[in-house]
Parts: sequence; structure tokens; C-alpha cells
Amino acid sequence: MRRNASTIYAVAITLALATGFLLAFYFAWERSLTATVLCIIGLVLGVVFAPIVHELGHVVFAKSQNMECVYVKCFCFRVYKKDGKQRFALASPFSADQTQVLPKSGGDMQNRAIKYTLGGLIFSGIFAVVILSLGIAFQIVGVNAFLLWGSLPYVGYLFLLNVVPAEYAGGKTDMLVYCGIKTGADAEKTMLSAMQIHGELYAGKSFTEIDESYYFHLPQLCEDEPLFAVMLDLRYRYYLEKGDEERAVACLNRLAEIGEYLTESEMEKISAELTYMHSVRGDLERAEASAKLCKDFLRGNTPTAKRVLIAYSKAVGKTDAVAILRQQAQDAMATERLLGVRKAENILLSRIEIL
Repeated sequence: MRRNASTIYAVAITLALATGFLLAFYFAWERSLTATVLCIIGLVLGVVFAPIVHELGHVVFAKSQNMECVYVKCFCFRVYKKDGKQRFALASPFSADQTQVLPKSGGDMQNRAIKYTLGGLIFSGIFAVVILSLGIAFQIVGVNAFLLWGSLPYVGYLFLLNVVPAEYAGGKTDMLVYCGIKTGADAEKTMLSAMQIHGELYAGKSFTEIDESYYFHLPQLCEDEPLFAVMLDLRYRYYLEKGDEERAVACLNRLAEIGEYLTESEMEKISAELTYMHSVRGDLERAEASAKLCKDFLRGNTPTAKRVLIAYSKAVGKTDAVAILRQQAQDAMATERLLGVRKAENILLSRIEIL
């Protein structure tokens, strides 16, 4: 569905949402104050639980396909993993709901991605049908069902919003991603390659042990497409482990050029890698400039942060700090869930030893 058509469709179902709730509110008001209060509570519950159920569908189907959920945001809640620990925090209810996963293995990635993608739609559809069925059943037997009628408009709205192949301001719908996977669209084809690489990394292969076709035999994407940066980062790590510094630096510089499309967290990681590359190449002025842009990242307890600090410390002659950081780097390896990344980090650490 084209962007203009998507906008018209979104406006139409938003009007349907408003009409549905106003009708429920009108009939509740005609019936009693209790029914009116239940209707309003139902709307609030629908707004809260509809996105939770939707993202829960992605989580359940992801786990059934041997994938690990690393980030889930629904309504005003988010659950994520940091330094190997599960964390819970509040989030803006106006930001896009999403679930991020890591495959724990490679293979059959298209079918696994399809099931994970459709999981949210399936759960949302079932949730809407259950509420509608219970509302009808309660109405038939004479039980006050306005709690259900109040929640149904938003639950149905969220399902209808995602059940069509559309792209809104917040991104693609699940159905559009599904269609892209089935037809081999450029972005989704690249996504499957990235998932395959991460699956093999999770299982224990390092970057250079993975078939290079997953890195390079791919469509050319626009630089504002998120997967453009994802693949560029993976290529950087492939070249870095391979020892091809020139190409690794080229990938890293290209990532820095598209900073306007990246998050603050992603830019910090790029700055950290720039600090590392400048350090191992003896460019201390640029290393110091880059380090200033990623202070928070370098304070983290990750193998990458420790590796960058070791390279920088060695470059500036802080030999006492190197031994301490080396031990911290080994301890931090336990927080890295991808065994292949651990292997790659150990390879890079061993190279710093001989600089």
C-alpha cells in the first residue's frame, strides 16, 4: 500500500475507532451510570492491553522459533537486557511499540521470520474475537458487557492498523514485512541475511567463519533504511576480524556519515569503534576526539568497551591500566550472549597484545 493510501486508511480506521467508542459510550449512557463508567474503564484497558497482547504474540512466536527477545516495548513499558541482566523501565506511550529478537541459530530463516512477524497479528486477532464473542454472549444472557464494548474499538483498531500491508510514519506494518519476506523485497532480503549472521554468531561462529555471501551478495538499500546501517556494521566487524583495516575503516566512516539516521546509542558505539581504530593506528588526536563522544558507552561493562579502552590505554602508554582492563575484558565476556562475538573480541584482544 502506497504512503498516501496508507494515510487515508489510517485516518479512516481512526474515525471508525472514534465512532465505535462514541456509540458504545452513548448506549452505556442511555443504560446507566455504572455502564458508562465501565465503558470508559474498558477504553483505558483496551489502550493498555491491546499493544501488550500484540507484542506478546511476537514474543511467543519468536521463542517458538528459537529466538531470544532482547527488547520489548508496549504501551508505556519496556523490557530489555543490558550487561546480561533483564531490566524493566517506563517508556513513552507515544513511541512505536516493538519487539527485537536475536535468533539463537541459523537456518530456515525465512519461515522462522514469517512466524515471528505474524505472531503479533495472530494474537491481536484472537484477542479481538474473544472480546467480541464474550460481549455478545454477555449481552444475550443479560450481563452488563460495556467493559468489553468499551475496549473493543481500540483492540479492533490496532488489529486493523496492522493487518494491511502499509507503511506509516512509525514504520512498516507486520503485514507489509510479511509480504516483503514472501516476495523477497530488498529490505526484507537484507533482514534475513542479518538474522542469519546473528543466529550463527549466537551459536558460536565468529564473523569471518560465516559465509561471506550473507554480508555482500545483497540488494543496495537507501542509507535511511535501518538495515543499511545494520549490514554496514556487520561488514565492518567482518573486515576488522579479517584484518582488512582499510575496508573496515571505510565502513566505519560511512556509518559516521549517516549519523542523522542513527540513534544516539548507535552513534556512541560508532564513536567507540573509531576510538579503537584511531588508537591501533596511532592517531591519538582523533582517538581522543572520538573518545569524548562515547564516554557513557566506555563506562559500560561490555567486552567491546574494554577492548577500546585497552587499545587507547596502550596507545597513550598507560601500561598499568592495560593489565587491569584486560582482566575486566575477560570478566565482561560473560555478559555477551553471542558466543561468536566473544570469539571475535578475543581475537581482537590478542592482536592488541602484539601492537
